[in-house]
Formats: sequence, C-alpha cells, structure tokens
Amino acid sequence: MLNFFEDGFFLEDEANLFRVDSGLSTHIESLSISNDDHWIASSIIPEFSVNNIGNDDLVGSDLNETLNGGEGDDLLTGNGGNDALSGELGNDTLLGGFGDDYLVGQEGNDWLEGGVGIDFLVGGLGEDTLVVMDATAANSMPFADLIVDFDPLSDWIKLPDNLAESNLFLEPVFTETGEINTLIGNRLNNTILASVLNTIPTQLEGRLIATATASDSTLGQATDLGILGNITISEFVGDLDPEDIYRFQLDIDSDVNIVLNGLSADADVALLQDINNNQEIDVTDIINTSQKPANFSESVSINALLAGTYYVVVYQYEGDTAYNLSVSATPNPQFNNPETLESFDSRFGYGLVDASAAVSQSAGVPDFPEIPDLGGNDWGRDLIQAPEVWTQGITGENVVVAVIDSGVDYNHPDLFSNIWNNPREIANNGIDDDNNGYVDDSRGWDFVNQDNDPMDFNSHGTHVSGIIAATPDGVGITGVAPNATIMPVRVLDRNGFGKINDALMGIRYAVENGADVINLSLGGNDYISEVLETMSWAVEQGVVVVVAAGNESSSFPSYPARFANQFGIAVGSVDRKNQLSSFSNRAGILPLNYVVAPGGDGGFSDVGDIYSTIPLASSAVPYRFLSGTSMAAPHVAGVVALMLQANPNLTPTQVEDLLTQTADHSTIAV
Repeated sequence: MLNFFEDGFFLEDEANLFRVDSGLSTHIESLSISNDDHWIASSIIPEFSVNNIGNDDLVGSDLNETLNGGEGDDLLTGNGGNDALSGELGNDTLLGGFGDDYLVGQEGNDWLEGGVGIDFLVGGLGEDTLVVMDATAANSMPFADLIVDFDPLSDWIKLPDNLAESNLFLEPVFTETGEINTLIGNRLNNTILASVLNTIPTQLEGRLIATATASDSTLGQATDLGILGNITISEFVGDLDPEDIYRFQLDIDSDVNIVLNGLSADADVALLQDINNNQEIDVTDIINTSQKPANFSESVSINALLAGTYYVVVYQYEGDTAYNLSVSATPNPQFNNPETLESFDSRFGYGLVDASAAVSQSAGVPDFPEIPDLGGNDWGRDLIQAPEVWTQGITGENVVVAVIDSGVDYNHPDLFSNIWNNPREIANNGIDDDNNGYVDDSRGWDFVNQDNDPMDFNSHGTHVSGIIAATPDGVGITGVAPNATIMPVRVLDRNGFGKINDALMGIRYAVENGADVINLSLGGNDYISEVLETMSWAVEQGVVVVVAAGNESSSFPSYPARFANQFGIAVGSVDRKNQLSSFSNRAGILPLNYVVAPGGDGGFSDVGDIYSTIPLASSAVPYRFLSGTSMAAPHVAGVVALMLQANPNLTPTQVEDLLTQTADHSTIAV
C-alpha cells in the first residue's frame, strides 16, 4: 500500500512492489522505504533511501540518482546516468550500469561493478570484490576506473573473463603528494583497466581473481616433445579445451623459433621456463609471448636460448580454432661467453652493484678499505659500499647526471647546490643565448609544458635526484654521489604519465647539453624502435644510460631497460636484507647488462624502503620513503658518477663492463 505524505513517499512494513514510472512528476526529492523486501525502479526522483532490514532491489533510470540500500543484502543498479550507489549494511551488489558512477559498499561483503563509464569503487568494511572491465579500459588514467579504498588484507579485484593474471602489468604511479597508486593494465593492448589508490603493486599479489585459464594450468600436463629439433603440430583450442602445453629440451644453446598459424579465431602463444620448479605457470616464468589480435599468425624468436627445459603454451583468447604450431631449434653454442654466463643469473643478473670495487677498478687502484656502516635511512648507500668511496675524496664532483623524469624541485635544500646551471645561457632574458633551441633553459627544460621550468609536481623525479646527489649536510639523506650535478629534464606530468616523443626529446636535450649520465626511472611494455635508436645515439655520444627494470614482477625487464642487451644498464631492486624485491622485474634468461641495487621491499614498514627528497610543497617534512626499481636505478647512476670522477676517460661500454664484472652475486637472497 502506498501512502502519500507532504514530505515524501512511504512504503508500509509489508512486502511491496513499487516502480516510479517516467511519467510521474513530483516535487519530492527523496524516497524512503522501510522494512521488508522491495524493488524500486527510478525515473525522475533523484534520491532513494531504503532504511529497512530487507533485501531490496533498486534500479535507477537514465537520469542521475542516489540509491542507498540500508540494511539487508541489497541489489542496487544505477542503469543510465551518473549515479551514486551506497550499499549501507549487509552483503550488497552494486552495479553502476551506464554513466560515470560512484559505488560505495559500506559494511558487509559487497560486490562492486562499475559498468560502462568512468567509475569510482569504494569497498568500505568487509571482504569486498571490485570488478574491473576490459570493455571500459582506457589509454590514459583520467579515463579509467578508480578503486579508492582497497584493503589488501580483505578485498579482491575481479579481472575480466578474457584475462589471466599473466596478461596484466601492475605499474606504480607517484602522486604529487608522495602517495603511490597502482595502475592495473592489460598487456595485450596496453590499456589501463583501473588505478588502485594508495596501493603498491606487491599489495595486489594474491588479491586478483582471474577466470581466464592461461595461468591456471600446471606444467605437469605438458606434452613432451623431447630434445627439440624441428617439429610441427596440428591441434585445436576453444571453450572446451582452452590451452595446450608442450615441453621440450635443449641440449645445447640454440636459436629457437616458434610460429603459430592456421588460425580461424584469436589464439596466442607463450614461451616459458619453470624457474622455481613448482610445475605452475607463474608470471615470472614467461620468457616471451606473441599476442596479436584476431586470427593473425603469432611468432616468438629467441637467439642463443640456454640449454635447459622449456614450455610452449598455445591458449585461446577468443573463439574456437584449429592451429598449426611449428617449433624449431638451431644450435648456436658460440654466441655466449661461458665466463660471462657463469656469473649471470636470470633473476638478479650480475648481482648487487659494488661502488667500492667499481670505482677502485675504474681508477686502477687497490680495493678501498671497508668502513663502518652509516646505518639508519642510509642503508642503501651502506649496502652498495658508497661510503668507502667517499673516504677517498671521490663524490661525483663535476659529473652531470640528467634525471629524465617528472622534474626536480631545484629549491630543495638538499639539492639546491647541486642543480645544473647552463653555463651558456643567461637566465630570464628571453633570449636563446646558446642557440640550442630552448629559451632561458638555465636549469633544464620542461617538455610537458614546453617551458624552461622543470619543477616537479609529482615527487618522483625529486626522490630520484636525492638518491643520486643529495648533499652531505647532516639533514635528510646523503646521495650516492653527493657532489654530482643534477640536470632536471621533465617529461612526465603531475600524474606520472608522459609521451614517448617528450622522453626522446629529453634524452637528446640531456646529451646535447653536457650530461655524462642519464637516469631513466621510467618505462613501459612496448618495443619502440625510436627509443632504441635514441639510446644508441646517446651511448655513441659517450653518455652512460641507466634504466629501471620495472616493477611488474616479470621474468624480464620492461622497455627500455630490456635494450640493455645492446646499450645501457638495466637495474633491478633488492631490499635492505639484500633479497630480490618481490615487485622487481627479473633479468631474464638471456644475458644483458643487468645489476640490482637498493629499491626497498614495498611493504608496510617504511624503514624497508628508500628515504629521499620530495618537493617542498608536498609535505612539511620534504622527505619520504618510496620503493621500486625507480629508486634502485639512481643508486647505480650515482655509482657511475663516482666512476667517472675517478676516471673521466671511461667509455659507456667500459662503465657497463666494470659494473657487471664487479657486481656481487654471492650474497643475494631470492
């Protein structure tokens, strides 16, 4: 029974069915419902409050509504419009529908699914499941869903049905106030599914629900192909048989070629090695994949794959299809240097960078004597033995390190005296005095806004700079090379995003304006030939390029760190116990210039992470703990600055060789 009152509608405490039709006109701004189970479909009334203990179904219209579930296990569906859904008490299901919706689970174990649009998902208390959707994935963060209140101890993130966990990348983003958010991305098309606020990638480990089967199978069921020569297999994958796994052996280092063709639907192929011998497909087992759309042929080629046991996985992406799989191996034993391979590990490369050994050998002098650790927040410098170098009077003086990042707070008291000053430019006279194409670039350049102010509004670049060259003033921290010069080059915006062309221009700017070292604490999942060409050019000009390996827990570095098989140094992360950080991308099975350095553990305790500078505007205390290979790379860039002060005649290749040859792989825990 419906009773009308001057201030609203009221449903009596009995079973009711009520629908507000689109033709109803009223001045009433809210609808309140009391006890029992109800079903509401809204059309024009902007707010519904179900203040009862029943299990209610509320369905919105195409307008913008607020639906409040009250007590009970409720189903709230926003339908069209930009809606706000609040489950209140009980185990509720919130479906945003179309539009940009705000979903709040409140108390109880809730299911939140934003649907189409840019949605905010707030789990609240209880064990909540927050659904991300491939159909609404975005190319940049402002257009992807936002998970606001994720609890890594109780909440879950449900992945799209077509994606396995191995199809994802988890990428940290540093905000201007120093917090870390994590992007959940789709490797298959390089789109962003959602951003999880105040959460680091490692906190999502074990909290992702995947229904795709590519990562659910065991390697024990693989079909054995024996010692690989050349074999072709014709088989089928589809809904009833979504993947096939094959095992083969290489008795000698070989070039391996895998081709998947004859497809009528979308299927993909991956090459794996069971690194931890658990017979499960883990993300760190993946050597390489081919994931082209539709029924395009797939291929994976690896030169000089080391002797051992490997797996090929053919898996359905969409639809049913027969396939032809060709796998061949051509012996290539002369490709690798046995002495080099003996010290290279697929997880941590050549090991922990050793500043003392690298610098002493650069200078051609005996090993420096050890000194007591500094302790405290300088544990990273202790771990790589940087203080041993400082006692020899080597501090990176007259070496320019370009930080190509989110900018640098050049006013920070721990960085101010070490900021690069363009000697050929007169500041603020409106003239390009040095004719380099950049007007008044007296302290670097901002390629995001195309101006001469490379100030940091994100914190990332300032944090990186402090690790390299914070001054030894007894306040905050001391950088690895405390008298090196920092050249600020801004290519990332305040949200941590940047354009490839800006990064390329930033590298060229650094080289052309006198940088000796470039630090790139950035990266992505795509091979981009222009990046490789620009890095190659920088190295040819005599500049050492140091690149963060990435934070996706992958079995190989992201780009451009993966180019370290040709140019530059890739850097993974260890924690203060010299254990490989769980988030760090590994070196991979193919040797490349890869070392590890302190990057923190990404855990809940700050003392396990890296303490460094952040912009003055970010906090009353302009220092913060952060973690990631972004923090590991500047440790190595600082070591390179020390090496170049000790011996300015070193070439980039000599620097790379010295770093890998002196790295310590004997004490790293995995």
